[in-house]
Formats: sequence, structure tokens, C-alpha cells
Amino acid sequence: MGKVANDTVVAETIAEARVLARRGRFWAGLLGAGFVIGLTGPFGTYDALPTLVRTAYWLFIVTTTFWLGYLVSFAVATTAEGYGIGAPTSLGIGAAIASLPVTAWLAGFHMAVFATPFLTDALELLPYVAVICFAVSALSEAVAIREVGEAPSRTPTPEPAWLDQLPDHLGRDLILLHAEDHYVRAETELGQTLIRTTLQDAANDLGEYGVRLHRSWWVARRAVQAYRYRSGAPVVVLQCGRELPVGRTYRRSVKEALR
Repeated sequence: MGKVANDTVVAETIAEARVLARRGRFWAGLLGAGFVIGLTGPFGTYDALPTLVRTAYWLFIVTTTFWLGYLVSFAVATTAEGYGIGAPTSLGIGAAIASLPVTAWLAGFHMAVFATPFLTDALELLPYVAVICFAVSALSEAVAIREVGEAPSRTPTPEPAWLDQLPDHLGRDLILLHAEDHYVRAETELGQTLIRTTLQDAANDLGEYGVRLHRSWWVARRAVQAYRYRSGAPVVVLQCGRELPVGRTYRRSVKEALR
């Protein structure tokens, strides 16, 4: 692995999107929403389009606009936080800016398919898109914070029993964990190994021994040297000089845990 891991806004955004895209419940919710909207036919589409066409139209619109808005708003909010702008202001900035390309995409699609005037359609759509972007951004942040949970308590705890899973030849000086599908890659100063578990379960079992940095990364407290920003994105610097990314929704809990 490289010394610098995922330390740019673009890389962090792509990493978060990949994690989200692997979630079956996310796709079920997104496609379910598109299907329900297609059946109800808002904005005049109920009378203008046949049922199958209307449903396909809304499934396409919901899916493409969500991903476009999510990627833009996440990247913008992450950049804003890199300049010291905290939530919810950074989230609002991200949602506001994301509404512009989403509106342009919708107006362009309508112009190509339905021959509607681009500018007129865009001006009519922008207020609705902006409200939806703010709502989706707030909901996504609430869900993410709920998944992250509260910052770990500062009460010292004994060496966790989870370390017993490490092979004898790697010792017990755990440095970090990296999620890899249904496994976590555990690294010590003597090497690394794969352990079949989830990063969330491992982080819970390890407790105060370390801190969750990202949906894909956990690090032992003793291995941390500093918390810094690289290219507008926060990273944790390890004693060995290696840098690991800090996910946007984990920043508050990481700072609190490492304070």
C-alpha cells in the first residue's frame, strides 16, 4: 500500500460512492422511490405519459439525479470543510451548488427527449431541485451520523480480547484495519493478515483501543501522530509517516477521540 491513501476530495468522494453503491438496501430504497413516483406521476407526467413509460422515466430521473447531486454535494461539502466551514453550512453549500448541475441535466434531458426550451425549463425546475437537494443532503447526513455513532468515551479500557484473533507471528501491536469485502485486513508492525469480520464489528469490539476513520479504515490510537489536511481533505498521520483518509461524516468523532 502507498504512503498516502485516498487523500484528495475526488478520491474520498469516489470511495464513499463505492461503499454506498454496494448496499442492497440503498438500491432498494432508491429504485423503490423511483417506482412509487412513477406510479403517482407528479409534475403532469401522470396524464402526459403511459404507465410503463412514466415509470421508466422516473426510475431513470431519480437514479441519475441522485448520483449527480450526491457526488457534487459531497465533494463540495468536503472541500468546504477543508477550509474550516463546519456543518450544517458546508452541507448547505454543497446542496446549493449541486442543484445547478442537476437542474442543467434535467433541462438538457427534457430538451433532447421532449423538445422543451432549455432555459425556460431550467428556471422552472431550479426551485424544486434546490429544495430536493437540501432535503436529500440533510437526510443522507442524518443517516451517516447515525451509522457512525457517538465519539468513543475517554475511559481507558483493558487490552481488547479481539487481539487474540491475530496470528502469533504478527504479535499484538495492531496498527490499523482496512475493510475488504467480507474481511478486514489487520496490520501490525510485523505484517498483515485477513480476518473474516466487518469493520464495524471489529471497531466495536476494539473499543477505546482505536478509532474509526472512514467506512473503510480504523486505526489504533497509539499509532496516530497527527491530524492534518492534504489537498483540502483531512488525513491522520501515523507514527511511521503513513497517511490515512478521514471520511467526512467521521471527522467530528475522530477529532473528539484524538483530542
